[in-house]
Amino acid sequence: MKKIVGIFAAAAVLATSVFAADLTAGVRLEGDLFNYNGTSESAKALMLKNANHFWQAPLTLTISDDRAGGTFKFTDNESNAFETGKWAIWFKPMDMLKVNLGTIDKSMNVETIDYGGRLINYDSFGASLDVNVDAFSMTFSVVSGNGTYWFQDGKTLKAAAAKKAKEEAEAKAKEEYKSKAEIEEAGKKAEAAVNGAADPDASVGEFNFYAQYSADFGTISAMFDAKNTFKDLAIGAGYKNTFDPLTIFADVAFYKGADDVNGLGVDADVVFAQDALNAQAYVQWKANNLEKIEKGTMDLLALAKVSYTLDAGTVYLYFKDADLMADDFSCTIKPGFTSKVSIMDYEIAVKFDIAKKVDISVPVNFKVNF
Repeated sequence: MKKIVGIFAAAAVLATSVFAADLTAGVRLEGDLFNYNGTSESAKALMLKNANHFWQAPLTLTISDDRAGGTFKFTDNESNAFETGKWAIWFKPMDMLKVNLGTIDKSMNVETIDYGGRLINYDSFGASLDVNVDAFSMTFSVVSGNGTYWFQDGKTLKAAAAKKAKEEAEAKAKEEYKSKAEIEEAGKKAEAAVNGAADPDASVGEFNFYAQYSADFGTISAMFDAKNTFKDLAIGAGYKNTFDPLTIFADVAFYKGADDVNGLGVDADVVFAQDALNAQAYVQWKANNLEKIEKGTMDLLALAKVSYTLDAGTVYLYFKDADLMADDFSCTIKPGFTSKVSIMDYEIAVKFDIAKKVDISVPVNFKVNF
């Protein structure tokens, strides 16, 4: 690892003589000082594990000039095996246009408590075009996945299906301890059955359109997303503004599934920030079937966090209920404290997972960035 970091550091230093280069590195560990399971009435203590992810990768190299750039992220998984990913390249054919290739993501307004609350979003391999004209911006995206074709005709799909059918039939025959000849025959029959059928319709991957306009009255946005050859659709609009010391946003989205089941989503977020005090509340309601709006077909997420910054660090209180519409009440309550020692940030909390029983843990995490 040291050798790899050294190579990238040397490359970054050399690159700065020609263009802007930024190399960030770090490591993150998390664990539990104590863990009590209320259901089994069992207890455990003192556990640590690596907790690196691509959104906080331990090694990130970004190189750019005024017209083009790229980002490479390098991380390790929970098995301590190193992985590469999140490759991204961008370039500007002209000032108002920007082309993004590789890992791209886009979403409607996002809460900043868990960064998971959003009505429409994507995060995958693909290509996008940004158009920026003063206060107005648009993004057109095609998202396919790493190494996957965005468009595939019927012959291509049939060939892939035939290959899969053959492999599955051969695997099943092997599990049944058939002879080599019988295994081959089973595979040929399955392959022939698929090839004998009509070609399926062509397919396309995900398409997304996003537009945003900012003015004195705030920022309005709209998003359209189509998946599964335009069978799964989502369209939404949002609004965001700051009325010091409040920042608010609200979104609404309509969903149409391949099974013709229509849904609706609404969310809202309020942040109060003044001096050392910061408070945020977020709610998200979804009706998953508009023809049958009842408790069992609806979800209601609620998040809240209040924090206060002191000289020694920041104290906070966190609350989450993943579904207030559920028959059985459950939630997470977590008071905690964050601070730093030199270049290390750390956090310690007491976490209560409340359901029919109560689980109690004392999670900790440590992070060093340089």
